[in-house]
Order: sequence, then structure tokens, then C-alpha cells
Amino acid sequence: MTIRSIYLASKSPRRRELITNLGFNVEVIASNDFTRRAFEGDEVRHPNESPESYVERTARQKFSEGLIRRTEIAGCEKTPIVAADTVVSLGDEVLGKPRDAAEAADFLQRLSGATHEVRTTVVAGRSIDSALTRTSLSLVTFKALSDAEIAAYIATDEPFDKAGGYGIQGLGGCFISHIAGSYTGIMGLPIFEFSEIMRELSLPPLHQ
Repeated sequence: MTIRSIYLASKSPRRRELITNLGFNVEVIASNDFTRRAFEGDEVRHPNESPESYVERTARQKFSEGLIRRTEIAGCEKTPIVAADTVVSLGDEVLGKPRDAAEAADFLQRLSGATHEVRTTVVAGRSIDSALTRTSLSLVTFKALSDAEIAAYIATDEPFDKAGGYGIQGLGGCFISHIAGSYTGIMGLPIFEFSEIMRELSLPPLHQ
């Protein structure tokens, strides 16, 4: 029987839950110790970098960091690593995780009544040479938001650990009038693209 274990180079509880629900044994190897990070400033967007290039680069960097962390675990060289990153963009501008309530309010005011893009890149494999990459693109339309709705949402603290300042799977879903694309991709891990990669790695979500 195939051992269905993976290392997740991400601290996102949503990604871990989505992968666990597909039948994988998930161990998180992302570190909170920033002195040990293989890359500094991997969340910083380079000048003139497109949202698509940005999210693919940061996901690959997280994968590379995961490879380094895996070397600290004896006997696990064949266990695949999965990394992912999500970017919310309005036009060419990337809206990251809001630093404070004022920035969260600014993000939500700009998303109000508009359609924005959400990209999530998944990188998975057993080595840097065998790593596979897929990116999902979704369009998300917000209803027009009142100042009172924005203030009430920020008071829940939900916006602060999420790209764009909202979570589709939480109360932020109340603001979304339409999506075109991957619901799970907007959450942070597109299940279709992830499953395609795992099949290529001979670890399909469904036993075959």
C-alpha cells in the first residue's frame, strides 16, 4: 500500500485541512523561526513583476525552503513537498495581508462593487528538478459594501491573515456576489490543480 504522506511548506490551516480531507497524512514543515529562512523578503514583490510571476516565484521559494527543512528529517528524502501561495490583485496591484485595520478597510473599500483576480500557485515534488507547478486563476466579484459592513467585518479579526483582507470560507463570503474559477483556489489551494500534480507524482487523491 502506498504511504500517502506529504510535507506541507505552509503554515496555512486552510491548506492543511484541504489536503488532509483528500486522504493525505500532512506534516507542516514551515518554520516560524525567521532566522532560519532560506530566503529573506520572499513576500516582497519585485519592481514591474506581474501578479502571476509574483505568486509563482513566492510559491517556488517556499518549496525550496521546504526542501532545506526536509534535509533535517532523517530518512524522508522521498516524501513529496507541497508549497503554495495566493495573491489577490486588482488590476496590476497586489493586495496582500493587511498590516492593520486601516489597511484592511482600504482593501475592502477598493474591492467593494468590483471584480478582482485571485491566483494560487501550487508547487509539489520530491526535488527541485522534479517539482511540478500549477496556477489557478479565479475572478471574484464583491457587492457594494457600506462603511458599517466593513467596520463590522474588520472587528471580527478575520481579514488579518488573508490575502486581500477577506476569507471566502468565512464571513467574507457574505460579500461575494459571483465567482468564476476555483472556490478552493480562492481559499488557498486549488484542489483540481493539486490533484493533477499528485497524480503525476503517483499519489492520486483517490486510490486507483
